[in-house]
Amino acid sequence: MEKEKGDAVAEPVPVLLVDDHAIWREGLRSLLRGTEFRVEGEASSGPEALEAARALHPRVVLLDIRMGGGDGLEALAALKREHPQTSVVMLTAYEDPSYLARAVAGGAAGYLLKGVGRHELLSALRAVVQGESLIGPDDLARTVSDVERSADSGAGKPGSAGPLSEREVEVLKLVASGQSNPDIAAALFVSEETVKSHVKNIIRKLRVSDRVQAAVWGARHGLLGYGLIHIADIMAAH
Repeated sequence: MEKEKGDAVAEPVPVLLVDDHAIWREGLRSLLRGTEFRVEGEASSGPEALEAARALHPRVVLLDIRMGGGDGLEALAALKREHPQTSVVMLTAYEDPSYLARAVAGGAAGYLLKGVGRHELLSALRAVVQGESLIGPDDLARTVSDVERSADSGAGKPGSAGPLSEREVEVLKLVASGQSNPDIAAALFVSEETVKSHVKNIIRKLRVSDRVQAAVWGARHGLLGYGLIHIADIMAAH
């Protein structure tokens, strides 16, 4: 298979494929062949996925939601407990909002439908590796709000910022409301590169895999406080 423009990079990205259908895993392997994403291993169940992740330390895991060897969402939770900085993308044949909400709350960067084409798959994986979101702003804001309401710390109660600076908390709140880097840059009157740097630092400090899970962290720790802020609120303050 010929490489697409932009496929070749200096450092390969290790990927683990988890699905109970060998034919589907081979299809994914074929789609990724010749790109920067190198399939380091495969697994057909949650327990196998955990063993493989311990041995291979993948940067990205493509994980089926429904498997004969156990629920993929349970495997997701176990993977993220042991490997919080590994990005997990769920694969499903069903476009079900409840799956999306459970997956994101459980640690996923998002999910893809199993009919995904090569270009869409590569775009999604590249976004994940860069710490970007795979889910739309409305879905992200709704899921984060659900997590916030169910958080043990108490819905709507401001929590500790932990390792984050005041500016990083402001950026995190906008990330959690589903805003893109250019939108955040415009709202805060800073460059897009500055926003990218803030987001990168937030992800690093919180030891999460991507901006989606950074938003979930903020919700769980009561950091978003009394609902999400929006672009208009920020601009009105300046």
